Amino acid sequence: MRMCMRSRTHAIARKAIVLLLLGMGTSCGGDDPAGPDGTPGPDFMVGEWNAQVLVVTSTANPEISIDLIASGATFTLSVQPSGRYTAILSAAGQGSSESGTLSVEGTQVVFRRTLPSADVSRSAFVRNGDDVTLTGPTLFDFNLDGTSEDATIEIGLTPR
Repeated sequence: MRMCMRSRTHAIARKAIVLLLLGMGTSCGGDDPAGPDGTPGPDFMVGEWNAQVLVVTSTANPEISIDLIASGATFTLSVQPSGRYTAILSAAGQGSSESGTLSVEGTQVVFRRTLPSADVSRSAFVRNGDDVTLTGPTLFDFNLDGTSEDATIEIGLTPR
């Protein structure tokens, strides 16, 4: 029974690496002057960040939720003053990364991923002191049947 749970956790973590990086959006915290329309610019996200929270919740059944940090995963985000970012997710002894540029539009962080493939994703952000919480849509294979399902991801970031 113990091996079965460990294998399931590792399989979930491996799927998480791919799916979260394909569908997630992330951001960071700090001080930043407001832009011309009164919304914060991307400067508040410049820095190095660690996820303290990384939870994926099924859209179809919100009672189904997986806490990847509690399962041993780590997620880091590095944002440069130019707006370039690199996100790294490690779980079950495997890692995956993505990079691109980000901007802030109103209450959303917009990620324009260039590697490993081009994509655009958005996450709502909330700043709480130095911490930032991102919430947005993603895809995740909750039952490991090879079919990704609509989900919501919550990423709680703390500056390193």
